[in-house]
This record gives sequence, structure tokens and C-alpha cells, in this order.
Amino acid sequence: MQKKTEKNSEPKKTRGRRAAAAQKGRDKALCPEELNMPQQSREEYVASVLEQIDAFEEKLADLESDMESAGWDSVGDYRGQLDDIRVRLKGARAKSEELEATADSAWPSVYEEMEETLLEVAGRVEDLALELGRVTPE
Repeated sequence: MQKKTEKNSEPKKTRGRRAAAAQKGRDKALCPEELNMPQQSREEYVASVLEQIDAFEEKLADLESDMESAGWDSVGDYRGQLDDIRVRLKGARAKSEELEATADSAWPSVYEEMEETLLEVAGRVEDLALELGRVTPE
């Protein structure tokens, strides 16, 4: 009787090939061909980045408006967070202008950096909205 040492019944060699293929797909273009999705051009990617930045800026404006209309005395405590996020967005906007001109060899690292920035900003905006939701009256 042969004892199974791995939870997955798929042979180790096959799992390794699948993992390598999945990694290869991640290293490729923005939209992997395996998903049968149209490839996203750099111009389209830059446009989507700018749309995301605009949405973040709109959300920050809404949060700031809510804080001010609440007549809350401790607005200054959160104004610093708003300003920090706006600085990050300004940097992301400036970086987006450079994306289309980025050399092919540098594209993967620039793309990853932009994605990390957008994820960080999204998290910070969400955290700020949650904090303000707990302390401002509705």
C-alpha cells in the first residue's frame, strides 16, 4: 500500500509545470492570453490609472466635505492623512505621464510600482473612510 505524502493528488512534476506556466503568464502582458481577454495597451492602461486617480481624488473630496459639514472640531487630526494621500496621488499622476514612454525592458518594474502605489492609496482611502465613518455623525 502506497502512502500519500501530499494532499494534492496531482503529480509534483505537473504542478511544477502549471506553476511555471502561471508565472510565465503573470510575467507577460497585462491581460494574459489564456483568459481570452483583449490585450490592454499602454495607452489604455494609463487611461485606467488616471481614472482610478480621479476616483480617489473625488472620494477624498467627499470625505473632506463630510468632515467639514459635520462641524467636527478634530478635523485637523485627519487633514494630515488627507494631505498625505493627495501627495501620493500627485506622484502617481506624474508617474502615469511617464508610463507610455517607458522602455519595454523597464515596463514590468514600472507597472508593478504603479500597481503597488494604487493598491496602497486604495487601502489608505478605505481606512480613512472607515475611521471617519466611526467618528463623524451621519
